[in-house]
Amino acid sequence: MTTVVEHPLSAAGLHQYHNVIGLLSASGPGFSGPVSVALGSDGLLHVASRANPNQPEGVRVTRCTFDGDYVGEFNGWGEAPGQFIWVTAIAFGPDGNLYLSDENTHRISVFTPEGEFLRCWGELGDGPGQLNRPSGLAFAPDGTLLVTDSLNNRMQRFAADGTALATWGEAGDGSGQFNMPWGVAVDATGQVYVADWRNDRVQKFDSAGGYITEFDGKDGGDGFARPNGLTVDGDGRIYVCDWQNDRVQVLDASGKVIDTLIGHSGTSRWARTFLNANPDIEEKLNLATQNIELKRRFYRPTAVAVSDDGLVFVADCYRHRVQIYRRL
Repeated sequence: MTTVVEHPLSAAGLHQYHNVIGLLSASGPGFSGPVSVALGSDGLLHVASRANPNQPEGVRVTRCTFDGDYVGEFNGWGEAPGQFIWVTAIAFGPDGNLYLSDENTHRISVFTPEGEFLRCWGELGDGPGQLNRPSGLAFAPDGTLLVTDSLNNRMQRFAADGTALATWGEAGDGSGQFNMPWGVAVDATGQVYVADWRNDRVQKFDSAGGYITEFDGKDGGDGFARPNGLTVDGDGRIYVCDWQNDRVQVLDASGKVIDTLIGHSGTSRWARTFLNANPDIEEKLNLATQNIELKRRFYRPTAVAVSDDGLVFVADCYRHRVQIYRRL
């Protein structure tokens, strides 16, 4: 297990820091700009790293246990079928396969949990079924896939085989309109939640795409600043990555902010192994104590997932790690 000297509570005490997994690495145990997390039926955590243009080998999906045991990874940087460059999200479908959105090729790719490529669909455009920088992915209870079609400022619904079924939304700041939407989540009843990034809000729709309401994070809080990844747990709590505010806001079903996660990271197992092998680096880090508290905090969290037993996994993108909380 990760060595952690304390397990501090969240702002309202509804969550407790539990663990951290991570290390900046282009391959093997580590991440490079993690942007999405998905919990597989195999009991493994899958983490998608976006890396950077000068590090193509770092664009990958890493598989590990919830305790940080490295299992493997798959990548394939490029534009050919089965490859990806600007990964934005991953999500497991009811078929047990992993769906991945790539905003460079404007398509959705499907893999087995181990990374075997199965199929893909999508092309650049604004017609039905076409995409322009797809970002968020979420499966509805009926098995259909919701895709945030970001630069088309709309949502699209697909069958698992890629057949386009429905679309809604347009550019703007009114009800049901979007300005670069990013994350999407679906609750147990099929209601859809969309992080409307540049409008600094989360919009809620019924299963057919009909507008219901919106949340701006100001009921019980001081508002969102560029919300991106989000999820809804089994009890209806809404977890929103408040990207520019470097925090995760927890809302109740009515949209009221009931808790805030700010990040309390300790040292991960992967980092501990690296430091044990490089004591000179650890010595230098120990001297740089002036910013230690700041470095425990989130730095641009991008995605969040909640397990059935209440573990909350947050992709802490710019610190190349996943911080884990436990819901109390």
